[in-house]
Amino acid sequence: MKALTIKFEGAEKKLEVILSSPQANLRSNADNRWNRVVEASRALILSHVSTESLDAYLLSESSLFVWEDRILMITCGKTTLVKALPEILNIVGKENVAHLFYEQKDFMFPDEQPSNFKADAAFIKEYCPGKIYRFGTPCPDCVNVFYWSQANAESEPDATLEILMNDPDPSVMDIFSEKNSGTADRAESRSGLKNILQRRMLTDGYLFSPHGYSLNGVLDDNYVTVHVTPQPENAYTSFETNIIEKDYADMVNKVVSVFRPERFTVMLTKNSDGFDPMLTDSVTGYMLSGKSTESLDRRYAVNFMNYRRS
Repeated sequence: MKALTIKFEGAEKKLEVILSSPQANLRSNADNRWNRVVEASRALILSHVSTESLDAYLLSESSLFVWEDRILMITCGKTTLVKALPEILNIVGKENVAHLFYEQKDFMFPDEQPSNFKADAAFIKEYCPGKIYRFGTPCPDCVNVFYWSQANAESEPDATLEILMNDPDPSVMDIFSEKNSGTADRAESRSGLKNILQRRMLTDGYLFSPHGYSLNGVLDDNYVTVHVTPQPENAYTSFETNIIEKDYADMVNKVVSVFRPERFTVMLTKNSDGFDPMLTDSVTGYMLSGKSTESLDRRYAVNFMNYRRS
């Protein structure tokens, strides 16, 4: 999310590696291992915050999160996220990987990208022979997922909520510029973003010059991450969290009420270990334009919904 050109790609790529058991020294960056991981994807670490359970790195293009039992990396722009996978596997050992997810939303400017999802999936298959899923057809708001898991892999209760917003309100996007807000904290207050973050959450926000914004928030082993590409030609905003809720309706409505997009996608990836969170079809001011559910294996499933302004 650095200084943006007209064709900056806000839609992210996402890589998550979940381990079969925790590794006590995984979070250490004394040897610059996480710098190497990030640089392999053509991004840089700008800052980081930590809890006892989690390290959150704010990047020049999005975010990296490291626990003792998983790594989550999200990048935007022209990054080469899949090239970080070999570096990650060198750190954790491929034999210790229980689940691997790679996700990519359809791009606004695919011809500007260094690769496409098909090529990225082929690269990952050299390491993990997974399966491809496509959500949201017919487009325009489709998400591709590559998933692989070890046979009989176990996992703790796990859920990830993503809200991917196209054409957010221009008056809100104007807030996320250095000229109009000056600091990340002021942009968070003026936009109302602070109102959807838990009070005890440790936050790390960055307002890019001349415009663009990223935020990581952490509390215990939970994270929230927000990324804003504000240019009117390609405005895009994303929100993601692993906070587990019995019902996500309130969270979705709060996030959408801040950014007020013309259309958006809600994607809930969850496993089946003893909980079944609810995801309502009803979002104030919007109509459901598409919905699907897909089981990835006996553990994980994806609920996918597209909305547009009513």
